[in-house]
Formats: sequence, structure tokens, C-alpha cells
Amino acid sequence: MNLEDAANFGELLGGLAILGTLIFGIRQIVELNKTKEKEAARELANIFSSPMYQTGLSLLLNKFPEDITIEEAANFTRAELDAMSYMAYNTNSVAMMTFDKQLSFTTVARFMQPVNIMLGSRLRVFIALVRENAKIRIGVKQEDYQIFDWTIWLLDRMDELPPLNTPANVKFADWKP
Repeated sequence: MNLEDAANFGELLGGLAILGTLIFGIRQIVELNKTKEKEAARELANIFSSPMYQTGLSLLLNKFPEDITIEEAANFTRAELDAMSYMAYNTNSVAMMTFDKQLSFTTVARFMQPVNIMLGSRLRVFIALVRENAKIRIGVKQEDYQIFDWTIWLLDRMDELPPLNTPANVKFADWKP
């Protein structure tokens, strides 16, 4: 092999090495994104299954009528109000992260759509009461002042989804691991 052929062969090997490195790098990025999405979904499950979040949901379901007034809401204990606020704040955070594409909308919808169907209207009432209370307590004068605006945004996105017609245990009954 002459010197020119050896140089061409070396350039070819160098190019292949660069191409291989590029392909490996892309694969690593794809795997990192998958890992991040799985970790985010696990964290989402932890938030939604936390005792405080579950207490907030339970209170909305069992003790919070849709026609409640701010005066009637004052009868809740501090712990009950904290649980409902925790639920609303965490939902607000989830909504912001979903909007910023830090969380997959599909994953969030799997968690939130059933909640929205059952409790979305009550959560909206709770948020309206929190806003009204903030205006009264801290003298907010702006008409467009928004607390939990991302929660409302997420509930609106859930309302736009097609209805859940078939429960997962029926829809995916033939699924095998």
C-alpha cells in the first residue's frame, strides 16, 4: 500500500469514527430523554399519590359542594384547607411543567383526565374561592389577578380531550408484558 492509499484509508477510518461517535451521541441523548420522561412520570405518580394530595381530592369529593360560598368554606379546618391548597398548588406546578414540555402531556392526561371528570368543576370552585379570599384579605385590586391560573389551563386542556369511554382494565385486557 502506498502512502496516498494509506492516507485515504486513514481519512476513511477517521470519518467512520466521527460518524460512529455521532450515532452513539444521538442514541445517548434519546436514552437520556426517555430516562428523564420515566423519572418525571414516577415523580408525578408520587405527587398524585401523596397523602396530602389524596386528602385534598377526598375533601373535594366528599365535603366540598359545587355551590359552596366563601362563608361556608371558612368552616373547613386549617388542615383541610392546606390539603386542598396543596393539591391545587401541585396541579398548578404540573400544569406549568407540562406547558414547558418538562412533562409529557400524554402522561399528565392519564393521571389528570379522570380527576378532572370527577372533580374538575369543584376544583374550579375552590380556585374561585381562593381568588376571592385573596382579593378580600390582601386587597388585590387587579381584576385580572390570577391564582392557580395554570391549574385552570390544565383543566381546560383536559376538557378538550375525547371522553374516556372504556376503562383501562377493559380497553387493555389483552395486553401482555
